[in-house]
Amino acid sequence: MRAAAEWSRFPHHLRVLISIGCLLWIVVFALSLLSGWFDHGVPLAVRPVRLFLGLVIGAFVLHLIALRSAVALSADPRATFWILLFAAGYRCVLLPSIPIQEIDIYRYMWDGAVVASGGNPYQFSPRDVREAPAEVVDERLQSLVSLRDVSPSARRSLERIHYAHLTTIYPPVSQVVFAVSAWLTPDQASVRTRMILTKLLIVLFDFLAVLGLLNLLRLFGRAEGWVLCYAWSPLVLKEFANSGHLDAIAVGLTTWATFFWLRALHTQSMRLLLLSAAILGLGIGAKLYPLVIVPVVAVSVWRYFQWRGVLTSGLVLCAVTVCSLAPMLLARPQTPEVAAASAAPQLRSEAPPPPDVVGADRDPAKQWLPPSTDVPPSHVSPPGASRSSRRRTGAGLNKFLSSWKMNDFFFLILQENLSTDTKAWFSVVPDSWKRAVINPVRTQTGQSESDASFLVARTLTAGVHLLIALALAWSARTAPLDNLPRLAFLCLAWFWLLLPTLNPWYWIWAMPLLPFARLRSWLLLSGCVLIYYLRFYLQNTLGRQDILQSGYTGADFFHYVVVWVEYGPWLLLLTGEWWLRRRSDRQRFVRRRNDRDDDRLSTNQGDDDPPVSDVTSKEAR
Repeated sequence: MRAAAEWSRFPHHLRVLISIGCLLWIVVFALSLLSGWFDHGVPLAVRPVRLFLGLVIGAFVLHLIALRSAVALSADPRATFWILLFAAGYRCVLLPSIPIQEIDIYRYMWDGAVVASGGNPYQFSPRDVREAPAEVVDERLQSLVSLRDVSPSARRSLERIHYAHLTTIYPPVSQVVFAVSAWLTPDQASVRTRMILTKLLIVLFDFLAVLGLLNLLRLFGRAEGWVLCYAWSPLVLKEFANSGHLDAIAVGLTTWATFFWLRALHTQSMRLLLLSAAILGLGIGAKLYPLVIVPVVAVSVWRYFQWRGVLTSGLVLCAVTVCSLAPMLLARPQTPEVAAASAAPQLRSEAPPPPDVVGADRDPAKQWLPPSTDVPPSHVSPPGASRSSRRRTGAGLNKFLSSWKMNDFFFLILQENLSTDTKAWFSVVPDSWKRAVINPVRTQTGQSESDASFLVARTLTAGVHLLIALALAWSARTAPLDNLPRLAFLCLAWFWLLLPTLNPWYWIWAMPLLPFARLRSWLLLSGCVLIYYLRFYLQNTLGRQDILQSGYTGADFFHYVVVWVEYGPWLLLLTGEWWLRRRSDRQRFVRRRNDRDDDRLSTNQGDDDPPVSDVTSKEAR
């Protein structure tokens, strides 16, 4: 009875917030249990992707309802307490879960073990180490082979890496985090233990982003309940606490760099500005994407600190960034030919096959695929798909930037209208026009049509984003201080939208600044991108079936049809909301102008005409 009385005294919105928080806890717990069906070795065709997708979309709807109540409780500190409590609880529940349809964490674990042992993850690909004999001449490769043979969990992680012929693409600051995780993990620990420790560090950076957003909201006097849009987001919970994506490291660092940047402008503190530059440099060293907000930051710094602030903070940013990226930029991958030559004099035996690979089975529902194909490639062949690339060790970052393509929308539309060999229903440009654009590029570069169209589309989208970034930086010259987070958000958001690789967790780069976006339609995108996971059901379960008599089989149906369902509603809502907001701003501008004209007319009338009382007195005389 006493508890019921206490509960009844809570405000309505707080009761709604706590109730939805409990419902989300149930959904998160269900996701943690469901993750066991996505463990390594479970056949791809029988994984319950549709059930997972239903749970996360339901969680997204609940999260939006909770957000409305949280914003309404802006003056109640109890709301912030409950939001942070539930946020921490969700992450704890998902921490021991199996990554759902993502296995990047196995490379993190191997990279961390390599760095912790004094090796260079940018030098030898996982395949080189996996296939090397027990003893080799090259001391650098020998140390990695010894690590492979001494630690069973490190060996198992090595065997589960996909695209193993490529060296790692992850920058050095993230590698330091992986190395700390490996250093904390005993050599004989299980793969599960190593995974949980790696995810624990990633989740700590994720929660740093939550606290950074909370401080940003307080800085501008915004409702603290807006922190829920990130802290309870099913996308954030799934990609960081469940899948353990390293992007949390850069997101946490960039959020705090943004806070110190805006705090420095607010207080005119050079010390905070330099701190912001140093943290932003570390964020770039963890993931390259924070570079895109530098133009907006630089212009705002010039506005408040003049050239002295720009040069000083710029030097700090450049120094930290260069030092952070140097190990990756200076490294050169060791080709298999060199590795084989160094190993040839003492070649003894081949490494045993991965223990989780079962013999070939022609039934797709029963086939246990090797670790290197646990996540199938996208509609454009991933780097290393050609026969020549399988004989060589590729530089992962170069391959990623030059040919990787996944879940794209604007880039997809552009490239399919540049390529003559296309199945896209939305390819409307005549083939003669396409050849006029692509053939000169093919002649100059010697690339295939697909690669040439990718290069042209990449150049065009990069140019469009450069124009967007310059326009936003120009706006930063006169924008109020509380509008700068919005400009930084738009810079990140459009950078992501124009990429050829729209992995859902990449959208989280912009999510800490969502409360400042003005247009609420951007919130919808955090739920729409979850449709990406339907690709695995269409590709692995339906396979070669003609879906809905569209003429497209599983993978093609996703890339040419489902992506329109994923991004179309958001784009329509964004366009409509932008038009309504623009019309409202125009009407508000007209009203203010009319008010100023009325004030000016009344003032002029008072100066030119004599007062009424004076006229009356003269007539009386």
